[in-house]
Amino acid sequence: HLSSAQFGSSHTAPVSAACGSPFREPLRLVAAPLPRHLNQSRALEMAGRAIDSDLRKQMQRAIVKHTDMQDEMKNEVLDHISGSIDKFAGAEGVNFEAASRLIKETLDKQYGFNWHCAIGKGFSFDVTAQNSTLLYAFYQTELAILVFKC
Repeated sequence: HLSSAQFGSSHTAPVSAACGSPFREPLRLVAAPLPRHLNQSRALEMAGRAIDSDLRKQMQRAIVKHTDMQDEMKNEVLDHISGSIDKFAGAEGVNFEAASRLIKETLDKQYGFNWHCAIGKGFSFDVTAQNSTLLYAFYQTELAILVFKC
């Protein structure tokens, strides 16, 4: 029961991944530019103006780019993502490694072992995951999050 997903291009940037594979194979992750609807020019355009309340609500929740999860599971995973990133956000930015490790460990406990989580400033990927376990999202318009089980 596996499905395959692939997104993005082949630019490089910092990405942290928490991997639960017993084979210890590295994930192939490379950075990619943000989607057009999440670009920085929109943010710069809004600089100096008050942020609309609807947009503020969207920024506090992850925006799902692709998923094959059921709605209930997707919402729980998004809550874990938001909580983990907020927990490890500091003055110097988000600690990607700690946040991805917490998400992975939480999902391992809740849904069984071999979950994987990657967080970065945008990346592409080509993974094979169990059906109904893949989620690719953006958080606060700049962080890309990939969560899947294999």
